[in-house]
Amino acid sequence: MTKRKKVIRTQFSGKTIQSSGYKKKMGKSMTLPDQNLTIAELLDRHSRGVSLGAPDLQGEYFDTEVPRFNDLTEMLEYKKELEEKRKELTKQINAEIASNKPQKPVVEDTEAEKEASEELDADKKTPKQ
Repeated sequence: MTKRKKVIRTQFSGKTIQSSGYKKKMGKSMTLPDQNLTIAELLDRHSRGVSLGAPDLQGEYFDTEVPRFNDLTEMLEYKKELEEKRKELTKQINAEIASNKPQKPVVEDTEAEKEASEELDADKKTPKQ
């Protein structure tokens, strides 16, 4: 009898996955030679404002101006301005809501209704026997 060799199975047994983690081959490399920059070169280009080759995408904020602050005090002042604008807009909204709210018609009591309500009040005040 021949002894069988013990096989230890692991998570890597029988799988054909590249070291990058992808199951498919990625194809030819897209890198070009001599496109590497040292950290010093990157910092130098950044400080001079020279582009690094990556596109500089600007966000679209429509009509809202996005401020850039140089100091903490500028940010706090801007926050106060925004709070004042918010309070003013809240007052305007509340005023518009109040003006659009349907007014209940004011009905004055007639003489007969006043006398009837006075009699009811008087009946409530008198002690029952």
